[in-house]
Amino acid sequence: MAKDAGEYRAAMDFIMAREHFGIKLGLRNITSFLKAAGCPHNDYPSVLIAGTNGKGSTAAAIDAVIREAGYKVGIFTSPHLVDFRERIRVNGRLISRQYITSFIKKHRRVIEKHRITFFEVCTALAFCYFADKKVDLAIVEVGLGGRLDATNTLSPILSIITDISYDHTNILGSTIRKIAREKAGIIKAKSTVLTGLLPPEARGEVTRTCRIKKAPLIQLSKKDFARNGKPFRFDYFGSASPVKNLRFSLPGNHQIHNAAIVLQAAGILREKGFSITRKAIRAGLKNTSWPGRFQICKRRGKPAVILDVGHNPAGVRAMVACFRELYPGRKADLVMGFVRHKSLREIVRCLQLIARRVEIARLQTDRSTDPAEVIACFSRGIEVNASHSLVVSARKLVRSAADDDIVIVCGSHFAVGEFLARQHTIL
Repeated sequence: MAKDAGEYRAAMDFIMAREHFGIKLGLRNITSFLKAAGCPHNDYPSVLIAGTNGKGSTAAAIDAVIREAGYKVGIFTSPHLVDFRERIRVNGRLISRQYITSFIKKHRRVIEKHRITFFEVCTALAFCYFADKKVDLAIVEVGLGGRLDATNTLSPILSIITDISYDHTNILGSTIRKIAREKAGIIKAKSTVLTGLLPPEARGEVTRTCRIKKAPLIQLSKKDFARNGKPFRFDYFGSASPVKNLRFSLPGNHQIHNAAIVLQAAGILREKGFSITRKAIRAGLKNTSWPGRFQICKRRGKPAVILDVGHNPAGVRAMVACFRELYPGRKADLVMGFVRHKSLREIVRCLQLIARRVEIARLQTDRSTDPAEVIACFSRGIEVNASHSLVVSARKLVRSAADDDIVIVCGSHFAVGEFLARQHTIL
């Protein structure tokens, strides 16, 4: 047992060390690697999901619906919050440590020789695992952009673009049209494409690409979903026989948009041969679990703690809107940590609308933004402090808050992950 644990730690150290190669967009390496591994990504049908925000929530909900329908489903998402194995699951179960160890033993020499990057290793690991587990369907979230992302080696039966806004502009481009062009790169010839609500220039770019590829295109519009007056419930009018008055477990108007995409995706997959009942749709949406997306933690005698990984302007605006809907007129104590290359001023401008006091923490990653840089973005009148530890700051705010107060941990996946890893010492 000790030997197995040691071998797993060595395998994980090897995988994590690949991060030093940074992001290397392009499909040459991953294509060669997958070919040498027997093209596992061709062994099962897949759904590929791109977008600026909402990719993970949409993937998690589709996964839940298809599993409720009785199928074996693999899901690949990124990044993880606490445990690397969160990225790769089959029917909700994390990939086994033994499989990761065996994979690295088998492919280590090739990975080193061809300088395969961290994300390329993760992608190949997921694709091989899904093939070996003989999944009926793989739900795969694009890592960055789309056109040159390692996941774009798939030939999906359905490609989804959830939304398009500004993020990673230094890599994907400084305009919505350029970003849309990169994300539209996942569109394959004659493969069905589904989009959420997109800005006009992004909508045009996706439409143009689908026309060139002769790919059937379904684009949701505002009439495809509606609130019926009850929190997080809606009727879906996108089909001839709508499933009405559904409840989605993830809160917020932006999640209603994601749920509408899921419903349309379920309809498309039915047309492609998957037997998906209304009961499966209802249960899947109700039981979807996706930590760190306006996740509310509440214990008796403690303040409510909200965890949210929103890390770009659109994601943060969605979180703030959800907070105002659930807690009208309230303010919160914020614990924040950011990675570099984010639109800090725009993000801070939005967050300070709901802030009572703020702790800016240095994250446990080389990519962490200096707290002083974040503090400089705040307006006067709000108590803002710098911290060397997100966990220490969260513990301080939770212990000093009243039972009916609210603490929000936000800013990045790293921030929420650090909290979750030590939440037993905080709450």
